[in-house]
Amino acid sequence: MLKMNVSLTFEVLLYLNSYYFGLFAVCELGMNAVKYFSFNSLHHYTTDFGVLMGVLCIEILRVLLASRGNLTERKWPVIVAILLTIPSVLGVVYLMIWQSEILRFEYIICAMQLAFCASEIVTGIMCLFSCCQTPEYY
Repeated sequence: MLKMNVSLTFEVLLYLNSYYFGLFAVCELGMNAVKYFSFNSLHHYTTDFGVLMGVLCIEILRVLLASRGNLTERKWPVIVAILLTIPSVLGVVYLMIWQSEILRFEYIICAMQLAFCASEIVTGIMCLFSCCQTPEYY
């Protein structure tokens, strides 16, 4: 029977997301600067920027906790990281849908970030189930 190593899959997703998130953060900060100087009628710019800063902080903490919990095979950091995904997803959805001005590129990178979050939730939960099992010795 072929057995998939869920912990390895979860760690690869976290590794890829750490690099993608760096790109996401730089692009979002750059687009916010462009929007600030280009658009005159931004009504909720401070709210949009605050949500972006919140998402950046939560996402950094989430990826670090999930990676550390996965590598040490402890379930509590992974559980906290999965729970931190909820405000992160809500923030990305805000940036994707409810922001004052939304650029097409911003919509695309937010959708990719949501895809990473969804896949990490699924593999994180699967990893929790495999971490909670007692090892079998033959």
